[in-house]
Amino acid sequence: MPIHEIRESLEQSNVTFDNDGLAIVQKVINLKPNMSHKMLQCDAFLDNPFPELDGTAYFELLITPTPVIYTDMKIAGRTSRAPSAALENVLFKQTWEMDKGAITYKEEFPNRFISARPTFTWYMPKLYVTLFIHTDPENEGGLNDLALSVYCAVESKKTSLVTYGMGLIREDHIAQVAAVMSNGRAIEPSRNVGQTYPMWKYGGVRPEYMMKSDAFADFFGRGGLNESQKTVDPNNLRGFAFLARKMVPNLEAFGTGGDVKGDIPDWIRMFLPEGIVSGAIRDQWPPIKHADNGNVLTL
Repeated sequence: MPIHEIRESLEQSNVTFDNDGLAIVQKVINLKPNMSHKMLQCDAFLDNPFPELDGTAYFELLITPTPVIYTDMKIAGRTSRAPSAALENVLFKQTWEMDKGAITYKEEFPNRFISARPTFTWYMPKLYVTLFIHTDPENEGGLNDLALSVYCAVESKKTSLVTYGMGLIREDHIAQVAAVMSNGRAIEPSRNVGQTYPMWKYGGVRPEYMMKSDAFADFFGRGGLNESQKTVDPNNLRGFAFLARKMVPNLEAFGTGGDVKGDIPDWIRMFLPEGIVSGAIRDQWPPIKHADNGNVLTL
């Protein structure tokens, strides 16, 4: 399992920006095909830490096995941010800020000070060194004398064609969805404690709905053999079954409240006649399901 030490640089005498203040500089490094590659070490170095720049600019340096497509997310109020470091195709990412050529902020992933050494594995026989530069759209002077170097220690080993092919497909699919990556949910601070944890916040009896005694409730009442009873057609019963099993937010009463017939609790679905359910009904009852060899399965 040989270890290859790669040293490459990105150098441009002048970098111009588009109307949105975005510039992209990229270099492709070819690796051996039919191999699995493991990133052992990676680092970036600014050969010219004081380039000629008017105003403020934000830099994003990424090392990936596939081309990098900018996203709709923002960085410092500017659009077209690069994918997050959490994307599995991102092997190394470094960000920094320059104000008139002086560095005021710098971060990188993985952090070189962590005790555990990250070992990201990929199969694409390439490494893309991509630099995103974000600045004000009014910056017409561009960026002069850009120069940075990248160091990578890569361990490669032979792998089967099946593993290699599946790895290529996976990394290609990850690259296709990188621009639409979105996750996480917003939690209202008032609901943070007790929503799911800690459990001792839960307790007591969950509220229930009460049915009107003069409407649908008399269908479930016990009456004598000679006493008349209001009948309900199957379509209405299926509607009540649907309302009874409707999903509700946590800690609210099961069922549906405020219906034309009054509140519909969840327990009425347990007392409906056989065959009265919510949703489509099979033509044959009980349903029959066949296995691949034609045998009838017992459900």
